Amino acid sequence: MSDVNGVQDVIEKDMILLGQDLATKDDVLRLLVETAEKNGLITEQTPFLEAALQREAQVPTAIGYRIAIPHGKSEVVKRPFVGMLQATSDFLWTEGHEEEVKLIFLIGVPQENEHNIHLKFISKLSKKLLDDEFRDELVDCTDVERAYELLHSIGNPA
Repeated sequence: MSDVNGVQDVIEKDMILLGQDLATKDDVLRLLVETAEKNGLITEQTPFLEAALQREAQVPTAIGYRIAIPHGKSEVVKRPFVGMLQATSDFLWTEGHEEEVKLIFLIGVPQENEHNIHLKFISKLSKKLLDDEFRDELVDCTDVERAYELLHSIGNPA
């Protein structure tokens, strides 16, 4: 595999799921993990799902602005990837916390991740999502191509 040079290289168009009628963290993570396996990004669902859920148990990944960025590091991840799920309605991400989410970005990272691509993406995504216009466009987006273009622009200089 070639080196991952930027966050754009990890965004997967087949991992952009818009208008999903889901309302729990578990359902969202299961669908994203299942989709990652179907697209050959992970070799097996259970270990990666468990890694993401363990990370959630440490610190919930809802960051405000209707966004959650769950992530998992596992030996079943073939290469770093980012998936996005847009729920049809806002829902409570973690019991006992007030954060409701509508956009969920799942980041998959191989166990040996020398590039720390997930930290770079989380940082760039978090900054970009402070832009109301960018965030609103993703929240309202109905076209996978457009969502992909928006996400792909995150790593590009403004």
